[in-house]
Amino acid sequence: MDRRSILAGIAASAVIPACARAQTDDFAGALSAAGDAQFIAIGERHDNPEHHKTQARLVAALQPSGLAFEMIPDVYEEEFNSLRRAGASREALAEAISWAESGWPDWSLYAPILEAAPDAYVACGGLSRDTLGAVYKAGAPGLGDEMTQRYALDQPLPEAVQADMLNTQYEAHCGLLERSRLGSMVSVQRAWDAAYAEAWRRAALRGAGRSVLICGNAHARLDQGAPRYLKTALPDASVFSIGQTETGDPVSDGGVFSFVLTATRPQRDDPCEKMRASMNRD
Repeated sequence: MDRRSILAGIAASAVIPACARAQTDDFAGALSAAGDAQFIAIGERHDNPEHHKTQARLVAALQPSGLAFEMIPDVYEEEFNSLRRAGASREALAEAISWAESGWPDWSLYAPILEAAPDAYVACGGLSRDTLGAVYKAGAPGLGDEMTQRYALDQPLPEAVQADMLNTQYEAHCGLLERSRLGSMVSVQRAWDAAYAEAWRRAALRGAGRSVLICGNAHARLDQGAPRYLKTALPDASVFSIGQTETGDPVSDGGVFSFVLTATRPQRDDPCEKMRASMNRD
């Protein structure tokens, strides 16, 4: 099962971690807490429209000079920014990055985020087919020597982080895969997080200022997501992470996010049922 198939099945499932502080809809509080942080990650559940509306509001308020996106493959970055500078329409931008075939939710959920910072440089975090092949073969070091060195991808994860990521993968796959098969997926997850950190860093460099990363909640985690890798590359960087959860999600202590916003849970089918069907499981 490829990444997009998994996303289709679990876009809003129980892979969201218990949160670092009480959930709130305190938008102003989130902005105040972010302060003058240079790097801000804003998480999401991919299929929750309210999360995307909040992302657009935050970006409009923050006015970053750089925007990084998990959802856009890096091979489109130069063309995408050229089209933005030329004033391309929503439809033209979506067509240029083959959004309709990407497997992500409707483009109308993401376009307002881009439009909230029209002059920002957009760094694209998705990996090319060739790079993905190298990652699936070699794990995170498949990103190449420069990335491996910058993000310490050849170093083992702390045992607690490795165990938690394995458990997250098990839950994300609805318990349908044996745990022994999930170690390679953790390594691939590390590659994605490092790639998003690199796009986040690139957005700051090319935009010459504050950079915002738009990504799934799991990638916005301070303890094991893109912020962790960004701090590996830039230890002195000021990093702030906003997680977005839904009413009824669990809450616990811990440094998962800097701030947590919550929104109404949309109606959705059971993602595990979809996954069972795609894997031909009863």
